[in-house]
Amino acid sequence: MLSYNRYVFCNAVLAPALLILPALSAQSPAQHHAVVEWYAELSAARNPASGAQAQTVQTRATGKVTVDVDFPHKTVTFHVDVKDISDVAKIEVRSDLSSGELAGPTIFTIYDAHDGPFTGSLTKTVTGKAFDYVTAPILNSRAGIVITTGTNPDGEITGQIVMHKRYEK
Repeated sequence: MLSYNRYVFCNAVLAPALLILPALSAQSPAQHHAVVEWYAELSAARNPASGAQAQTVQTRATGKVTVDVDFPHKTVTFHVDVKDISDVAKIEVRSDLSSGELAGPTIFTIYDAHDGPFTGSLTKTVTGKAFDYVTAPILNSRAGIVITTGTNPDGEITGQIVMHKRYEK
């Protein structure tokens, strides 16, 4: 049997809690879904100099590459948008040898000057067997974008591909 004091406490504390619970469940994560995005913010490359220090390329060029990974269909799509850059020779996805250094081998070439003139915006999709080869370094935070030009053949602008997670209703 409940004493009067316990009865009052239960009504004072538990009754409001029972009113709050439905409000909290309306905000449950089940009604939200996670959106995972990968992208690289591109800025001036750091190219190795003769010696121990790396020099930053002098450029006004900037950009962003968004990477859409569609696991059920095994496709990965790169959306490239850059500005203030000319004479683009290649846009490559490279693996990094050490975190943040994009001097590793090319995983995939998004654009080559032989493809025609680069206008600053481009979309390219990888499918089939290349999907796993391209996505593995991206998913493991071991890939980045390097855009080379005639003036800076080792890279004018670069950026690490990183994952971002957000929730939507």
